Amino acid sequence: MPASPKISVLVAAVAAAAALTSCSTGGGSPSASPASLFSSPASASSLRQQAQREHGLVIYANAPGQYFQPVITAFNKQYPFIKVSVADLSDEVVFSKYEAEAAQGARTADLLIASAPASWVQAEQNGVSAGVTPTGLSAFPSWVNQGHGVYVMSAEPILTTYNAKLLTPSEVPRTWAQLAADAKADPARYKLVSYTIANPLNYGGIYGLIHVLGAVKVWSYYDAMAPATKTFEDGLTGLAYMLQGGASVGYMSSGLAQGVLPHYKGLASYTFMQDATPLIPRGITVTKNAASPASAQLFLDFLYTRAGQDTLCAAGFEATMTNFHPANGCTASLTALQSQVPANTIYLVPINQTVLDQQTAITQRWNQAFHR
Repeated sequence: MPASPKISVLVAAVAAAAALTSCSTGGGSPSASPASLFSSPASASSLRQQAQREHGLVIYANAPGQYFQPVITAFNKQYPFIKVSVADLSDEVVFSKYEAEAAQGARTADLLIASAPASWVQAEQNGVSAGVTPTGLSAFPSWVNQGHGVYVMSAEPILTTYNAKLLTPSEVPRTWAQLAADAKADPARYKLVSYTIANPLNYGGIYGLIHVLGAVKVWSYYDAMAPATKTFEDGLTGLAYMLQGGASVGYMSSGLAQGVLPHYKGLASYTFMQDATPLIPRGITVTKNAASPASAQLFLDFLYTRAGQDTLCAAGFEATMTNFHPANGCTASLTALQSQVPANTIYLVPINQTVLDQQTAITQRWNQAFHR
């Protein structure tokens, strides 16, 4: 049966959020790149003067245009002379494209934005960052600084989405334990949809679950959920499948969806799990080979201001400023999240070697649960 017009509109509107799926070594980088001139905070006036002599800001980002464009627009209100060009890429391509171009000495990205913690570790090892420090970090949790010039732009909570035509709010599982129990007891009613393990968001989310709940418990849940789960490589396809009645619940969904789904009451909604809510870091860095380092730092600094946080929150990214209370009524913030789930169930998946080291074992165990 063809999808209804209303469902088609919803699918299109949340395509960018759902499609957040998603390195080669870069050689030949100069030891003293232009970006290194700004490795510590510089005054806004000196950066502005330098930026006016630069030739635009290039960003490679896993950040869909409908979400990221409002951030660019707000930045340009303060710096109208900086032309911003954004390439919307998968996490893996964000890094591989930059590294290939940098190795050839070609014009490449000044800023990288991506969500895959394991890929960030590899990128750090490959020396992609200029080590630039944004101003304003004292107003943020210490973990926003992940080291090596990489910062958390948005710490996005893993969501559980559901088809509101198939489940009432009271029937929606509010814990991973309940989701597993429901899927096992009534697989016909609790048909599930999720990502494959190749998706960086899915891997990061599972890593976070294991940290909070322990491996034994997490894999017991997956053993129960897997037989009732249909997996997709990309989120858009899985979301469309759920909205058209193929599934009643989607798990390991991107936090960006929280900015869109509430506008479509009666078709789909979301909840936060009360026993574990991993946060997936959408990281950002100024690149070592940035051709417009001053413009890049002005953009980085903007994100860590009150105006930047209001803009991120309104666009659907998770505002991370300590005790943030939005001026615009948006709900995508850690302050709001902390009022909805127990504090000890929230865990930011870090950008460190341990995340990369566990990838093989977690992937193998997921494949075992899904008989892959």
